[in-house]
Amino acid sequence: MKRQSVHLFVAVILALLGPLAQKGRGDFVLWYDEQITVNSSHSQGILYDTSRVFIVLGGSVGNLWAYNSSVANISGGYVSLLYAYDYSVVDISGGRVDYLYAYDSSDVNVSGGSMGDLRAYNSSTANVSGGSMNYLIALNSSIANISGGSVNYLIALNSSIANISGGSVDYLYPYDSSTVSFSGGSITKPLYAYNSSTVNFSGGSMSGSLYAYDSSTVIFYGRGFRAAGSLVLDGERVLGTGILSGEWMDGTRWVVNIAQNPSTATILAILDSEPKPVCVKHPRMDFNGDCKVDFADFAIMVSSWLECNLVPESACWE
Repeated sequence: MKRQSVHLFVAVILALLGPLAQKGRGDFVLWYDEQITVNSSHSQGILYDTSRVFIVLGGSVGNLWAYNSSVANISGGYVSLLYAYDYSVVDISGGRVDYLYAYDSSDVNVSGGSMGDLRAYNSSTANVSGGSMNYLIALNSSIANISGGSVNYLIALNSSIANISGGSVDYLYPYDSSTVSFSGGSITKPLYAYNSSTVNFSGGSMSGSLYAYDSSTVIFYGRGFRAAGSLVLDGERVLGTGILSGEWMDGTRWVVNIAQNPSTATILAILDSEPKPVCVKHPRMDFNGDCKVDFADFAIMVSSWLECNLVPESACWE
C-alpha cells in the first residue's frame, strides 16, 4: 500500500471513531521518525515507526495509541487513555494520565505526575521512581519495578514480577505464581498473598497485616527473629498467627503482624547473610526464566530447530 493510501486509510478510520469535539481540537498521526510537541487540545493521536510525541503543559490528548517502538513523552498536560504496543516506550515525568495499557514488551517509566490505572501486559515493564498512581497491575509475565513514588494498589497476576526497593505501596496483592521481592520502601496497608505466589522480604517496613492464603509462600530474610502471640518459630517455619519481628541484615528492626497463615501456605524466617539476586527484567531470549541467556536457553532453542507446522509441508522449505 502506498504511503498516500495509508494516510487516506487512517483518516477514514479516525473519522469513523467519532466526530471531533469543539473547534480547536484535532488529531495527529506520526510516521517513521516524525515528532510533535503537544501544547494544545487534541481528541486523539497515533504513533508509528519510532515516532515521538512530547506532551507538555497546556497540552491534552483524549486517546493516544503508540505502535512499533514509538515514544510518548509526557512532562505535563493531560492524557485520558493511552495504549502502548510493540516495544513502545512511555516516559511520564509530570502531568496526568487517567488510563495506560502497555502490551507486547513495552516499557513505561514513571518519575512524576499522577496516574489513575497502569496495566502492563505481555512481558511489559513498568518502572516507577516517582509520582503517584491508584492502580498498578502487572499481568502475563510483566514486571513492575518500584523505587519511589506512591502506589495505592499493586496487583501482580499470571507469573508476573514486582520488585519494590523504595517508595510506598498501600495494598499489595500477588496472585497466580507471581513473585514479589521487597527490599525497601514501605507497605502501609494489608498484604494478601494468593495462588502459589511468592513474597520475599529483605528490607523495608510493613505497617499493615500479612494474609497468606492458598499455597502461597512468604519468606523473611534477616536475623534475630522473635515470635509473639500465637505465633511459633519451628526452625525456619513460622506457624500460627501473631507478631513476627527481627532485623534486616543492615541492622534495621522490623515488625509484621501475621493475621492469616493456613496450613496450605508457607511462611519462613531464614537467617541470611547475603541479599538474594533480583531479576529486574528477563531478557527476551531467556527461555527457561532464570534471568540470563546462556547455553541452557540455546539448547531449548535448538531442540525445535527446523520444526515446521505449515500445511502443505512443502511450504516449509521454499
